[in-house]
Amino acid sequence: MQSAPAGDSPPYLSLAITAYNEAERLPPTLTHALDFLTAQGYSFEVVLNDDGSRDDTAAVAERIGARFPGAVRVLRSVRNQGKGAGLRNAILATRGKVVLFSDADFSTPIEELPRLLASLDAGAHIVIGSRVQPDGTDMRRTQPLYRQLFGKAFRILRGSVTVRGVKDTQSGFKLFIGDVARELFAESVIRSIIFDVEVLYLAQQRGYHIAEVPVQWTNAGGSRMRVTLGHALLVFWDTMRIPWVHRRPPRP
Repeated sequence: MQSAPAGDSPPYLSLAITAYNEAERLPPTLTHALDFLTAQGYSFEVVLNDDGSRDDTAAVAERIGARFPGAVRVLRSVRNQGKGAGLRNAILATRGKVVLFSDADFSTPIEELPRLLASLDAGAHIVIGSRVQPDGTDMRRTQPLYRQLFGKAFRILRGSVTVRGVKDTQSGFKLFIGDVARELFAESVIRSIIFDVEVLYLAQQRGYHIAEVPVQWTNAGGSRMRVTLGHALLVFWDTMRIPWVHRRPPRP
């Protein structure tokens, strides 16, 4: 059975992506995701936020979307705001009953989606496609050594300050009940790559059930992330300020 794009009715699934200078990578990855979703038995939409790219990311996404009428909406940020802000823009524009967000490189293949949907159907509010396998193998070990060391230090800090009991907060493949995703991202303020921690912190504070499902993952290469002293300080600052920021009443 082939599904159709959502059209005017709210779709079953929304795929949210934020992209920065991804004009070269989008044609194979986004096209494959659209082909996969078209073959499923539910309606869907893709909301892609071009986060101030200096290349033709938005135009490329629109050309790909033209092959799937009504399936793709492209948002444009005038300037680069950061991954957290870009994904917030995309998710707040979604309409789906469930919302998946994925990195633009699909380092976790879209074929893993049914496993996350099954966990959502079993009662979870949020399902993380975890790179930690049942036998304890951590697929992040294929990353460069500097990123592994940075990640270990970050996980120690995160576990002591914000999110506890989650093995892979930084997975770029997460599925949400749609209203939960929009609620949490509407309250998020972190623009950097630490946005995941903030969203999961809010989810735990509100009693939402977070599940983790082991998935396949490959280190796609070409990462935009560069670990510098300034970047490390920003990660430290953003992580430390999450509990303080959310002591205040939520925005009206």
